[in-house]
Amino acid sequence: MNFKHKLGYMFIGCLFTIAGYMLASLEGITTHAQQEEQVIDKIVCRQLEVINAAGKKVVGIGAGEDGGEIAVRNAAGKGSIVIVAIEEGVGIGILNAAKNTVVDIGAGEDGGYLKVGNAAGKTVVGMGPFEDSGTISIGNAAGKTVVGMTAVGNRGNIGVFNAAGKTVVDIDAVKDGGRIRVFNAAEKIGTVIGAPEDGGGLISIFNTAEKPVVSIIAGEDGNGSIQTYKGGWRAH
Repeated sequence: MNFKHKLGYMFIGCLFTIAGYMLASLEGITTHAQQEEQVIDKIVCRQLEVINAAGKKVVGIGAGEDGGEIAVRNAAGKGSIVIVAIEEGVGIGILNAAKNTVVDIGAGEDGGYLKVGNAAGKTVVGMGPFEDSGTISIGNAAGKTVVGMTAVGNRGNIGVFNAAGKTVVDIDAVKDGGRIRVFNAAEKIGTVIGAPEDGGGLISIFNTAEKPVVSIIAGEDGNGSIQTYKGGWRAH
């Protein structure tokens, strides 16, 4: 091997040595930079998405119509909890795999409310404010209210409704005590059960014109009486 060949090999070796030092230095700089990037003081963006190993979006943060919105989904990307800003404050919704709302919590015009829906998203239980008091409603599979419990002033009321939304039973607190009224499908009174002023019991049965025709009364003397109406009241 002549001197020129040796000089060439030495030159190539020097190049590899210098390249090795440069790569090692770059690796150290990159590692240091990655360590520095683990702490970020502030991120500014309009939308942020987090995906799982399967590429499904499981967390989303973004801007909604009235403000911020956060959505968390399951591993299949279905079913979610959504927190959004609404006009009156904040709303929280829980959706099932069919994307129907099964729980809705939020702020309404009069205060807070809670709605529970069935698998089809129809409201079957609702709670919320009613004027200066509260109300609870129970709905059927179609989302129609069939039972309503409401505080009216300083007294309570329970209403039972048919599929057409007509009141068929009304339980109420009145001046003298409690009262139960039973209505027909046309919302005409059929029977009233209550407590008169003397503290006894009273049952009144009405005709189709909503006129009482039969009364069963516990009188002041402690005795009971039955009265029927046929052109005039008769005691039995």
